[in-house]
Amino acid sequence: MNFRHLSARAAAALLLGALASAACDDAERCKSAPECANDGKCAATEQGSCTAKTDSDCADSKACRAHGKCSAQEGACVVGKNEDCRRSEACKNLKLCAAYQGECVDPGRSIAVECSATCATEGLCAAEDGKCVALSRFHCAGGSGDKPEPTSPCARLGRCEAQGGKCAAASNDDCKGSAACKSAFCCTAKDGACVATEADCKGSSACSTDGRCGATNGECAALVTADCRASARCKLEGNCTAKDGKCQAVSSADCAGSSVCTHSKRCMAKGGACVGPDGKGGGGGGTTTGGAPDKPRPTTIQGIFQ
Repeated sequence: MNFRHLSARAAAALLLGALASAACDDAERCKSAPECANDGKCAATEQGSCTAKTDSDCADSKACRAHGKCSAQEGACVVGKNEDCRRSEACKNLKLCAAYQGECVDPGRSIAVECSATCATEGLCAAEDGKCVALSRFHCAGGSGDKPEPTSPCARLGRCEAQGGKCAAASNDDCKGSAACKSAFCCTAKDGACVATEADCKGSSACSTDGRCGATNGECAALVTADCRASARCKLEGNCTAKDGKCQAVSSADCAGSSVCTHSKRCMAKGGACVGPDGKGGGGGGTTTGGAPDKPRPTTIQGIFQ
């Protein structure tokens, strides 16, 4: 067309019409292109390339349905929020239902970078609403799938189940496998924690060694003097009377029949322990040292007097 014979207004109108026609052609081309169906790039830019301009462009795409890439950002469909993941096949089939750093993840099987420090020791591995929380046994095991990490709340305290964002003891079996059961006989689950019951304590070395055969406040304690008198500490060190939850030497009679009296002349009770004539442990030339009642010490004569 020869624009020299047209007025300026007519020429401008024809040019705008040509541009509009080209834009319409680009828009239709993008909507029918494979990248619209696959990636949500259904809108045309001024330069004629295809882009994801709005969330609506992404909503019907394969990327949205399959992988939760349903939010338009900077011309592409990406994972923008949890709702994107929850509507996807990845959520239904693989439990990848939470958005994290542009990907759909399984919140109960993933560890947020910002929560790595609290994950190992507290099981607080997932980032949720700005704080670190526990969402699964995987988290309470310190991020270990098979055997709990030694530093985890599951291995240490028997707190293997996620409840209310924290790790809790939910079964006796979890407690019995913990370090707390082996060392402190806290083998029974109660109110989210592993505690020591009287049954736990009676069958433990705390009872036979230290006379702590009863339980109070979830811990083994010496509550009955008869339990103290039947213990190894009574025979070896004179800790034969129950007092303040411990077996202690409270009288010379407690010390009189003990090994420390016979072998080391520690036959007087002072401060809950048997002492020598000078008021100190190891009196009368012995080589042993005194200590607080129930402090872990050797439980054989050779151990005490070596």
